[in-house]
Amino acid sequence: MIRRLALVAALLSTVAAPLAAQDGLSDEDLAVRRLRACLTAGAAGASKDSLLAAVMALRSLCYAQINGLRDIRLGRVDASFGLPEARLSAGRQEDLERARDAAERRLDDEIAQAVSRFTGLTN
Repeated sequence: MIRRLALVAALLSTVAAPLAAQDGLSDEDLAVRRLRACLTAGAAGASKDSLLAAVMALRSLCYAQINGLRDIRLGRVDASFGLPEARLSAGRQEDLERARDAAERRLDDEIAQAVSRFTGLTN
């Protein structure tokens, strides 16, 4: 009986430690960690022919993680423009679209750089 309790306590501590470590992280930090873990795991099986092929394969594999992080970052851009409550002028709408495009391009660049690092491939 004591052995079972010790085993259960040991198992729970292995699960609780990583969960406790994530308590202080923001949603964006958690999304970045999930994406990095997915890219790292998929890099071993990615195409070694070209960086473009590897990026395409890993973007497909990590689609859910990429979209989750993308939504968080675009939500932050939208919030900086006062959305969803704000009514934007035509000029501000154009600014919003440029900011959203820039945020998506930054994420795409981060993904490509990570894939390059994890696979060892370059342009």
